[in-house]
Amino acid sequence: MHDDGSESNWLPLAIAEYVDRDEKLLSQLEGLLVLSGGREEVVTPAEIANQTDVPVSATTDVFRQLSQTDAVERESFETNVSNSSYRADVEICRQIFETARYAARSVNAYQERQPPATRATPLVTFPSDPAFENVSPTSFGMSWLMPALTRQIKRSEESIILLAPFFEEEGFSHLEEVLLAAVERGVEVRVVSRYLTDSASYNHAVLKSFAEAARERNIDRSLLTFIDYTRWSTGTPPEQRRQDGATPAFTLHAKIILFDDAATYIGSANVTDYGFEHYLESGVLLEGPPVEGFVDLVDFLLNSEGATTVSLLD
Repeated sequence: MHDDGSESNWLPLAIAEYVDRDEKLLSQLEGLLVLSGGREEVVTPAEIANQTDVPVSATTDVFRQLSQTDAVERESFETNVSNSSYRADVEICRQIFETARYAARSVNAYQERQPPATRATPLVTFPSDPAFENVSPTSFGMSWLMPALTRQIKRSEESIILLAPFFEEEGFSHLEEVLLAAVERGVEVRVVSRYLTDSASYNHAVLKSFAEAARERNIDRSLLTFIDYTRWSTGTPPEQRRQDGATPAFTLHAKIILFDDAATYIGSANVTDYGFEHYLESGVLLEGPPVEGFVDLVDFLLNSEGATTVSLLD
């Protein structure tokens, strides 16, 4: 590892965040990396993910972090980073993952001791810009956006409401599996977007695929609802009420996710690969009394005339 200590201060915690500060998942990753390093074999993030409970996207992010040190060295460069080959250094991997488990344990214990109170966690996605290679969100007192969202989804017990104006398949893939798992355990999931009544729209295609995935897993369809909020002027002809047609009179541009009416994410990121992986996006996760205002706002929206429930499995 570099000897200036710059990475060692934040890298183990960043790795822990990518797996939701789960010590079991950290041990799974460490074990496979140490095994491949001991055998002097190369390994890809996709191969590691297939042998663990860690999603491919999170495993790839862990490799990105490790590659900033001497813990892993990239042997091949593929367009899809998850298929790139890496060679692991056994001792350095052991040191980093031991520290990552300690960091996860410490942060989790600290959060459990805190009394209920208003809490605001700044969240960020860094752009694919070389200027950001040697910094992490903790350098600015922030946390990674994607791990924070997936962690909240996993913690939800009753309901999740996701509002976003733009969906894209690769971006939504970061949330799809954890949302399906939430519905499987009985959590009601409602997705609110625009142009859902237009079967040719991007949003309709992405969310229809999600609905079909839920059906294939025999998930209770009553727990999964899709709502369109695209209000057209009365003079707009039906054939123009589509994504590439007329401009709506009213619609949504807010990005809000409510978790059990107890926490809410508000930010700039759309549910796209660029929003979650490649652009500079920022937001905040709120917990405590301020969440009530967003709960009321979303309830008001869902009960307005502009909100239309759409069946995506007909």
